[in-house]
Amino acid sequence: MQKIEYFCNLFHMRMQKYFFYIFSFLLLCTGGFAQNTKVKGTVTDASTGEPLPFVNVWFPGTTVGVTTDFDGHYSIDTRQSVPNTIKAEILGYSSKEGKVTVGGFTELNFALQPESVLLDGVTVKADDKRIKAFMGKVFDRKPFNNPDNRESSQYKVYTKMELDIANIDPFLKNKLLQKNFGFVEDYMDTSAISGMAYLPIMITESSARYYKRKNPPLSREIIDASRISGIEEDYSLAQFTGHLHANVNLYDNYIDIFYIKFASPLNEHGFMYYNYYLIDSLQMDGRKTYKLRFHPKMKSAPVLDGEFTIDSTTMALRDARVKMVKGLNVNWVRDMAIEVENQRLNDSTWFNKREKLYVDFSVTMSDSSKLVSFLGHREVNYSNVELDQKIPEDILKYNTNVVIQEDVLENDPAYWEKERPYALTQREQNIYNMVDSIKNVPLYNTLYNVVSTIFGGYYEFDKFEIGPYYKLFSFNNLEGARFQFGARTTYGLSKKVRLGGYIAYGTKDEELKGGGTVEYMFGKQPTRKLTASFKRDALQLGTSEDAFTEGNIMGSLLSKGNSQRLSMVNRGSISYEHECTDGITTIFSAQSNKIFSNRYVEMFTPDSMHVGAVRSATIGLGARLSWNEMVNRDHFDKTYLGSDYPIITADFQIGLKDLWKGSHEYYRGEIGVNYDLAMPPLGTSYFRLKVGKIWGKVPYPLLKLHEGNGTYFNSPNAFACMDYYEFASDTWVQLFYEHNFKGFFLGKIPLLKKLKWREVVSFRGVVGSLSDKNNGSAKYISRNTDPSTGALKEGVAAPYLLFPAGMSGVNKPYFEAGVGITNIFRMFRVDSYWRLNHKENYLGEKNTAWVINFGVEFKF
Repeated sequence: MQKIEYFCNLFHMRMQKYFFYIFSFLLLCTGGFAQNTKVKGTVTDASTGEPLPFVNVWFPGTTVGVTTDFDGHYSIDTRQSVPNTIKAEILGYSSKEGKVTVGGFTELNFALQPESVLLDGVTVKADDKRIKAFMGKVFDRKPFNNPDNRESSQYKVYTKMELDIANIDPFLKNKLLQKNFGFVEDYMDTSAISGMAYLPIMITESSARYYKRKNPPLSREIIDASRISGIEEDYSLAQFTGHLHANVNLYDNYIDIFYIKFASPLNEHGFMYYNYYLIDSLQMDGRKTYKLRFHPKMKSAPVLDGEFTIDSTTMALRDARVKMVKGLNVNWVRDMAIEVENQRLNDSTWFNKREKLYVDFSVTMSDSSKLVSFLGHREVNYSNVELDQKIPEDILKYNTNVVIQEDVLENDPAYWEKERPYALTQREQNIYNMVDSIKNVPLYNTLYNVVSTIFGGYYEFDKFEIGPYYKLFSFNNLEGARFQFGARTTYGLSKKVRLGGYIAYGTKDEELKGGGTVEYMFGKQPTRKLTASFKRDALQLGTSEDAFTEGNIMGSLLSKGNSQRLSMVNRGSISYEHECTDGITTIFSAQSNKIFSNRYVEMFTPDSMHVGAVRSATIGLGARLSWNEMVNRDHFDKTYLGSDYPIITADFQIGLKDLWKGSHEYYRGEIGVNYDLAMPPLGTSYFRLKVGKIWGKVPYPLLKLHEGNGTYFNSPNAFACMDYYEFASDTWVQLFYEHNFKGFFLGKIPLLKKLKWREVVSFRGVVGSLSDKNNGSAKYISRNTDPSTGALKEGVAAPYLLFPAGMSGVNKPYFEAGVGITNIFRMFRVDSYWRLNHKENYLGEKNTAWVINFGVEFKF
């Protein structure tokens, strides 16, 4: 997210929803473990104190166990029935047992005594011929063993997610908080991964049916039931409780979690990232199984650490336990652990059985930090698996990939007892009651309103809300000091209609401005929405789609001096958004504009006659095409969260002549392609390409005004060194390219890698043309003016209006390049941009040749 305003709008929702959306987005972009038997500790050599890797730590008489990592650490969290004894053993040392609390948390360290007689030659080596040959067989069998390669699959999925808050003990000691929230201490628990005490604050459950087909591609989820603690009768939130965007497949070369490509231990090029160790062979379910541990060779790329088992007959993955390596250039995630368990359907076919994801979200990466952090858990269980069966026709008829049943929230406790693959613990069941109790605390409602306003921008009064607060005051050269007040209705007033409006006043132009909007929702999923609006306001033409909107105080504070060239505009519009199916959305629109001239944006005809305003009336059709894209659907708003595939947009408008007095006939079309290309371990490239053309004769405000940046805030869709009204075209091609290396180079420099900065390079360019009838540049006019008469030469096409001073065409391509550092304090970026050409305008005046931009990014 580049703009603070966009970031605020994304998180505008009730406080319960705010937590839920954040929690779901973080876990689904890839995320509990119940309060079962939890054990963690360290195994060391009793004689030297050195940590012991590869030690088997397990519950005798069961298959529940792990091996220690290279630091001697282990952790176990299991629902299975286990004895109260745990054992640690490794060849060459005396085994040792210890007592644990069944159904509770135990921290247990082992110090193993070396055997008096050691076996010579017993070593564990990495990357020897045997390991390479073994992993080669695993890699060769990946196409067959990968469940995603099946022609089709159908199964049921039960998903449980939990959000906890850790390190809250100091807050609960506060007298005011103890008085209001002291009862929550009865619900505290302990993490087996980190050993931190935490308080569960949210739990969700969902039951769904999933259908997948390879050719033609299909991924469809039918969410039959959903349950969210503290949130009732909210159909829109059920979309996040399912499984569709939450699969962790270790057979993929890279595991996409939080938009970070972690190298999988089963990566075909795994030896570039890991050392592998064959540490044991054992019998599991009567089948010979190999246990392997892997350890990263480097930390400059996102890597994991852990162990997995391979079935000797099929070379398929049976299970795995992996965790994120400490010290990676990853933000906001202090710890992460993944467990995967597969099930054998027949002699040669394995499929998903269970996945667990644990994440510790924290502002600081220090394990000893006492700052509040959040723990996210997700557990997915698979059942009723059917492979290579025809997808039912009633499933194919849906036009959306996530189908939410109408009675998704109307399920009683008996239903959930039947659907769950295991019973909830008493602690988990109590979370529902605890959340309801918290909502009844008056102090909670106060805190809720404050935080909701900060992130959402609006202060809510049940049926309406006022804001946004960041537009209450601003300033610019046209209006002087600007004051604005706005309000809109909420979901509490109507589930179908939202009304909004604002008024504003400038002390310099002494004009009253304002606008209003009416939105009507015919359907939420798929989206069917009608919007009508009108505004009279001072707008900046030629801005990018992510620029600060009118009245935003940030646009005033970060403005480049007198770069703003605002125009008073009367604009009325009506649009209808129709989502045909997942990934295909069309928008039908009609718009009327009256753009007034002023001392900053003058309008004169070639014969020097002043024009007070330009009118336009258009009808348009837009389309957006994407594949497998995650979408955040609020009650009235929809936010696209990106895709691994190119996203195509198209827009076509027709100008209607004389619908209003002075409106013009023209045709305008533009096609855009956005593509984020992951290139692990070298980072990610971002491409933004637009191609467009205008047919017909139009005044310059209706041309393509190429996107300048009038602020020092970084805008990825604007030209950093270009001023407003510098270039215009009626045929154009423009490219915005950026590559984020994500610390690939800086992470190898000893003094810099601790800062976790990330390097970026960028290139932006545009080439366009102007037909003579639309070319109002001074250079064109002077070249075609008869010196004797001062008028245009006979036969020369005359434009409607002269261009403002300094504006011209871009027949000669415009280029700029930049380098920057992102992830400064994990949220800021600084970029330096250079103009590569067009360093002077046609008058010989110097253009902006170099600029520094600042930005805010919240990326993992």
